[in-house]
Amino acid sequence: MAKKLPKTLALLDEDMCTGCEACVSVCPVDCIDTLPGPDFAQVMQLCSIDLPRCIGCTLCAQVCPWDCITMVPTDQMIRDPKFQEELAPR
Repeated sequence: MAKKLPKTLALLDEDMCTGCEACVSVCPVDCIDTLPGPDFAQVMQLCSIDLPRCIGCTLCAQVCPWDCITMVPTDQMIRDPKFQEELAPR
């Protein structure tokens, strides 16, 4: 049986993310990781959200000092071709 997705999911704007990791420390399901940045792999990192593991708790969006994380209705994200494969039932 596939996991039921929450009503909203955390969407990270990678263009605004500074890699400060504030969101990583508050995520109760550890679905946020850091990745090397595209331009300065040794200096700047980015955060990345594993959407199928996200429970829609909103904590990450609340603590992000740069407002990089927005809670988006899950049905809206499922319709977006960019997220369809990642959110498809398993």
